[in-house]
Amino acid sequence: MRTYSKLILAALAASALLALAVSSASAGRLSTNEKNFELIWNEALGATKTKLELIGRTAGINIQCKVTLLGSFRENTITKTTANNQGTINHGELSECEGGSATIRAETFPWNLRYRSFTTSLPRITSISTGLIGARFRTESGGTTCESTTETNHPGIGIAEGGLETTGEPENIIADRNGRIPLRGSFLCGFAGEGEFGGTGLIRNLPRTGKIRITLI
Repeated sequence: MRTYSKLILAALAASALLALAVSSASAGRLSTNEKNFELIWNEALGATKTKLELIGRTAGINIQCKVTLLGSFRENTITKTTANNQGTINHGELSECEGGSATIRAETFPWNLRYRSFTTSLPRITSISTGLIGARFRTESGGTTCESTTETNHPGIGIAEGGLETTGEPENIIADRNGRIPLRGSFLCGFAGEGEFGGTGLIRNLPRTGKIRITLI
């Protein structure tokens, strides 16, 4: 009888864990406690933070700049769909470049943000990937001037991570080098075809008084 009871309890526990896993995995939305946020690429913030890298390998471009982007979510609830704009980047500042010079084309604001995917170690999120569409930068390095514009089919990709799995509060925004960005301008830019962003930045609320908490709902 004692063995039978143990089997029943084990089955109930397994069912509860399975229900929790299914519920977490099928959650259709993300919730954030903040509507406005700031993304800062600046190595002075300490390891593992870096400047934002603007790279065009074939064109010989490798520029690193301090970059700050100010943005906002449309709602505190974010639907997990890749088709809709979930927020915008409304302002950006760029300074202290190495390896060349760069300019944010401010007339292209606002830039759109679209949810892409998330990874999880149930029941916690471990990372969230977001696409940046409409961002335009001009770079000059070694006499070569290029423009890079993120597009729907070629978005800049940012991965929020570091803290999500423990507190629900991401610490880092990583510019994913797998996001291939079209380059335009001189012949060398056109020949190079694509560039990429790189580097690890800091995520904070606006006006930088605390962290952003993101949870599955």
